[in-house]
Amino acid sequence: MTRAVQVCAAVALCAAAAAPAAGQPAAQYRRTSGDTLRYHNTTKMDGMVRGAAGDAPFTLTRDATFAFAFSGGDNVVAWYDALAIDASGALGGEKSNPEALIHAPFRLHMETNGHSTTVRAPELPRNARLIAELPPAFDDFFPRLPKDGNMRIGATWADTSVRTENDTSGHHLMMRRISYYRALRDSVIGGKPVVVISQHTDIRINSSMPMQQQPYIAALALTGDEDGTAVFCVAEGRMLARERKGELRGAVTYKGGDEPWVVNQTYHYHRTDTLDRVKP
Repeated sequence: MTRAVQVCAAVALCAAAAAPAAGQPAAQYRRTSGDTLRYHNTTKMDGMVRGAAGDAPFTLTRDATFAFAFSGGDNVVAWYDALAIDASGALGGEKSNPEALIHAPFRLHMETNGHSTTVRAPELPRNARLIAELPPAFDDFFPRLPKDGNMRIGATWADTSVRTENDTSGHHLMMRRISYYRALRDSVIGGKPVVVISQHTDIRINSSMPMQQQPYIAALALTGDEDGTAVFCVAEGRMLARERKGELRGAVTYKGGDEPWVVNQTYHYHRTDTLDRVKP
């Protein structure tokens, strides 16, 4: 075999390995006009604030239903169909007002591989903006799929997303997520074949916000990681379920007085999102 033939053969083998198997559709999200998907979300977070007065633990729980309405293109409208937030401990004094977010529209741009960008969002209540796991967007709700649609078992891919947010109250947010995915195994749910995907994400969050009725700026800096799995139905082109556990570590620095002071924080959270099969 000549060198040229060997090179051509190697290129053909690489192209075949990168393509989905014959007869197998490419893995991508279906965004059919008129479809509305609803997901039941549960989130529990346990945290610790370590200040000069000692350690102050807190908990946060969220029970919500998220709705996503598709128009047939890249544009998606999302909203909270239901939302309940309960906080205790160090967050107990921040009374939630979830009604302010019910049915308020989030406008997203979503690619076929699930890469999403929130292009417009309602302003979150102040207490929600204090919680690092409640960002004012749906950028990371759907796990990313490989851009080439190849999700054979064992395939790996990566994705980086960066979100910046500013609102009229002076709140600034930057969230960077670097995610690594793997197609773990095949399975069957409801008689339909699905793929189980694993995910590991490195997270960095920076946020700053003026304190109410005080001449201080609260600057939050957190780093951490998150691990989880997602179940994706290639035939339907939709995520059926997702589960994630994460840990964030860092501190809030209060600036504006004679000298800044630092309050260390840690967060541990567990989150599930499950497709509601009930027709809208």
